[in-house]
Amino acid sequence: MRLKNLSLALCAISSFTLSSWLYADAQLVSGDIVLGVNDEGHLNVADIMGVTINTGSTGLTYTPIGDATSPGCLCEGWGVSVVNGGTHIGYASVDSGGVSNLTVDGFVSDATTATSDVHLTDLPGLLVKHEFMPFAGAPGNAYQATVTIANTTGAALMDVRYMRAMDWDVPPTEFSEFVTILGSDAANVLGTSDDGFAIPNPTALPLSDLGPCGVDSDFVKCGPDDHGAAFVFGFGDLADGESVSFDIFYGAGEDEAEATSVLGEIGAEVVSLGYSSIFDEGLGESVPNTDSPVFFFAFSEVGGEIIFPDPTPDPIPTPEPGSLGVLALGCLGLGLFRRRRYQ
Repeated sequence: MRLKNLSLALCAISSFTLSSWLYADAQLVSGDIVLGVNDEGHLNVADIMGVTINTGSTGLTYTPIGDATSPGCLCEGWGVSVVNGGTHIGYASVDSGGVSNLTVDGFVSDATTATSDVHLTDLPGLLVKHEFMPFAGAPGNAYQATVTIANTTGAALMDVRYMRAMDWDVPPTEFSEFVTILGSDAANVLGTSDDGFAIPNPTALPLSDLGPCGVDSDFVKCGPDDHGAAFVFGFGDLADGESVSFDIFYGAGEDEAEATSVLGEIGAEVVSLGYSSIFDEGLGESVPNTDSPVFFFAFSEVGGEIIFPDPTPDPIPTPEPGSLGVLALGCLGLGLFRRRRYQ
């Protein structure tokens, strides 16, 4: 979580120029990942580019195998809630509740990036910005969405919350997937579950358990079922003129090893992984297919521990030869000083 002065946030919010792309959803392409983004910042749009091979919509597409959020319910979405005299709630999802109490201030995009700005209709000073861009550490496998919630109401806001949910439909077994959720104990997490169909209302706690996999707790490869992931985050109170930011990541790998490697690059603190299923003749039942493309949905800057190790950690710096010489001279000088002192 990143708190900052509102003046900086407002500069970022107003820094773009409206273009012919304003108020038009977008398909963003980076490597093998295609993200379909609506004006309000939720996913799942019509596949006008013809890049999704298993459905007519694009939410989170991995081009070698298809889309993992749109074959069934177009249920990926987000919501925000704050307390200011009463409770103010707004959310956006194509099929899970539609768009409620959000007004779009601007939406611009190009081939790889998009920025959505909205405010709560009944509380215009509460601003929410989503900035979508390829993740610099693995642009062919992941998209990053930086979320900024800003308070320009003229008064303090209490109990600021944000929710994000998605129904996993992982190809090629779109309605029979295994789901993992990790990081449920992160400081800013208020609730987790596998209910990807949930209306993204952050005040609707506790969340439902579809699996059953467990609510508000970690679970690994629960399934097979038609389910997803839902997360509610709490950021406490937000003074007038302040904002809070965090990051969401959408992506996939050709298998579990690559997906978790990318999550290590991200430094993910809260994660859902979506696996297709495969029938194991020996066991006589379906099991997670870890050798097929694995999709993920993750968060950072939400008060959690990094879950997967960085596959390419920064090397420990080696002192330059000149630095070693200075260090040696310093040690020699210290030794001479001690000899003189104790003679």
